[in-house]
Amino acid sequence: MSYFIDASYESLNKCGEELCGDNVEIMTLDDAVLIAFSDGLKSGVKANILSTLTTKIGITMLKQGASLEETIETIARTLPVCKVTGLAYSTITFMKIDFDGNVSAAEYDNPPLVLIKNGEIADIKRSERIISGKKIKLSNFKLDKDDIVFAVSDGAINASEGLLLNMNWQLKDVAEYIKRIS
Repeated sequence: MSYFIDASYESLNKCGEELCGDNVEIMTLDDAVLIAFSDGLKSGVKANILSTLTTKIGITMLKQGASLEETIETIARTLPVCKVTGLAYSTITFMKIDFDGNVSAAEYDNPPLVLIKNGEIADIKRSERIISGKKIKLSNFKLDKDDIVFAVSDGAINASEGLLLNMNWQLKDVAEYIKRIS
């Protein structure tokens, strides 16, 4: 059965910033939809440049037929690391969803993908591989009609932390909200 894959995103700049530190690229091919999502460390121009570079390289490599592993290895090898925190300057989530509903995903340092299947939050089985010194989570799973898979950056989880309206949402709270409105 061939599915229509509906892929979209929404970004919100950090208060006072002109540029968003997150970047998303979506590309529809003849046989699949490619999604590249990256969150640059902190916010502002540097975060925007690094997340944009990460998604552009990733989507281009995937479009040209590189595997998820090859793509993530290339990016993992080239990502600069912050000398203070030891963190890479950019996170990565790549998905390839074919029109039969087969999903291949690679994740590095973003909150994990969430799957809503039959109206319930479902587990995604992941394997871990160390690629260029970075712990990458790989998964393959099947979407059925009306299933939802989504990603959020840690900005969604940490938004308004310590402020007057600290909602203190965790990933499970975001997942429950998406489940409720879907």
